Amino acid sequence: MKDARVGLVVHERRLPAVTEAATLQALLSSMGAIPTRVPGAEDGASVARGAFDLVVSIGGDGTFLRGAHVAAAAACPILGVKVGRLGFLTEVDPAEAPVVIERALSGRVRIEERLAVTAEPAGGVGFAPQWALNEIMVEKRARHRLIRLDVRVDGDYVTTFSADGVIAATPTGSTAYSFSARGPIVSPSVPCLVLTPVAAHMVFDRSFVLGAEQVVTVEVVGEEPGLLSADGRESIELPVGSRLTIRAADQPSLFVRRDPAARFLTRVREKFDLPGDSDVGGEG
Repeated sequence: MKDARVGLVVHERRLPAVTEAATLQALLSSMGAIPTRVPGAEDGASVARGAFDLVVSIGGDGTFLRGAHVAAAAACPILGVKVGRLGFLTEVDPAEAPVVIERALSGRVRIEERLAVTAEPAGGVGFAPQWALNEIMVEKRARHRLIRLDVRVDGDYVTTFSADGVIAATPTGSTAYSFSARGPIVSPSVPCLVLTPVAAHMVFDRSFVLGAEQVVTVEVVGEEPGLLSADGRESIELPVGSRLTIRAADQPSLFVRRDPAARFLTRVREKFDLPGDSDVGGEG
């Protein structure tokens, strides 16, 4: 644990998160670790990179997504410390954090692999590969317009969506933006990509659930340009004619999990306040 490098990604506009970060920073230093606040991670636009053994996000799910981006670049696990509302990603309360961090740095925690996704240019525009834990989004740029997007899977033409956009979500992201666009909830244990149109102006407006090994190609056609974003980070302009490929990332995101941890469907039930009595018919 001595000299272990820990990156701290903090919700800088939330006072309890800033206070907790200061507490953890002092604790890590007293343990002989090397804590580093990661600059530029708050807006997610240009995240500083570092060589870390562990990344700790302090805030909510949005802060966790920014931390996951940092952890992916460092090829290390991430732990989410919850300061705010109940979410799907943040794992521990502040009171639990010191013990879980100590165990993580000692290699005595469970690591859960989560599928991530990348988008790369395939023609018409150049940009750096974009990594996402939740989703890649291709959307319209003009508020009162629609965008037309040709979609192919493994080279086979599927359809042209006339819509506000298209989301390529991971199972982790199935409870985020894709869900708000009427996409399915997918267990994180199911390796797949979920392709969901947003406000499609056509008869067909359902999601496609694809194998994790399949490759999605999206091309901006018609007259309206688009925007590309990964996990809500700063958008990239996509002129008409731009093509990009979306596929599972080569390496999964690594989540530090405490034991016992709430099961996925338990979190779904609590997050969405699903009706029913847990004492009837087993544990939902």
